[in-house]
Amino acid sequence: MSNPIEFSSPDTVIAPFGAYSHSAVVSASARLLFTSGQVGENHDGVAATVEEQYRVALTNIVNILAAHGATPANIIKLTTYLVEPIAPAQMRAIREAVFGDIKPAATMLPITRLAAPEYLVEIEAVAAF
Repeated sequence: MSNPIEFSSPDTVIAPFGAYSHSAVVSASARLLFTSGQVGENHDGVAATVEEQYRVALTNIVNILAAHGATPANIIKLTTYLVEPIAPAQMRAIREAVFGDIKPAATMLPITRLAAPEYLVEIEAVAAF
């Protein structure tokens, strides 16, 4: 199955400073998948650090995608909410370790709190396949 997503970072805007693209165009025939916010918790409990929670939340997204026959290559957009900061280089390294070398459209928002005080990260994904 070919990927129905075309990513772009036009020369008319500044180059992305991270592992993302400025835009994503999805073919009209694609199916869209929207995840609820995924936090740093799995069947083993809530991960201890913000970095570990980031990895777990990304892994949860991989598992949701797989349940629908999709992969991280199908991700159009990620929105990440962080209660505690993660160095951008470390975020990129963790995301690449879990997702591979993909550069979807992305937004990162620092916030003061999530649904439960132990949650430090929440990530929403939109995918097309």
